[in-house]
Amino acid sequence: MITISDLPRDRGAEVSHLALGPGQADFVGVIDNMVKDPSPDRDFHAVREGDTVVGFFKIDRGYAPFHDFAQAHGWGLRGLLIGAQYQGLGLGRAMLAVLPGYLRARYPSQRLYYLTVNCRNTRAYSAYLSGGWMDAGALYHGGSSGPQHILQLDLP
Repeated sequence: MITISDLPRDRGAEVSHLALGPGQADFVGVIDNMVKDPSPDRDFHAVREGDTVVGFFKIDRGYAPFHDFAQAHGWGLRGLLIGAQYQGLGLGRAMLAVLPGYLRARYPSQRLYYLTVNCRNTRAYSAYLSGGWMDAGALYHGGSSGPQHILQLDLP
């Protein structure tokens, strides 16, 4: 069973084993660099399958001022990584299925989230859409690896 929980910054070593698969470096950073993110507006989260940490992501509460497509009250999901050693097992889709409930419980007053996904990352794009994210119908061109779809999640 997939669960998500806060990951305190002093426990970054819990996700250090998460590996990138071939070609993933174009889409997400190396985990050791991601957990060194100094921004106080970014909260770290661990994804678990039972007792095993299989993934990581950040919620960026300061997202909107740096992304002109985002509404002022929108937050960002960043750096989502399911470790390469755990990919192909349906864990990413399972995580995306429980993510809305987790976000509602963890951030009860927040309703709008954004993410960008590289246009070449078709598997992730499909998974996000299956997980309830909606394509905003525009592309973001500020990424380092080419154009990205802008997706948003509106929680009721």
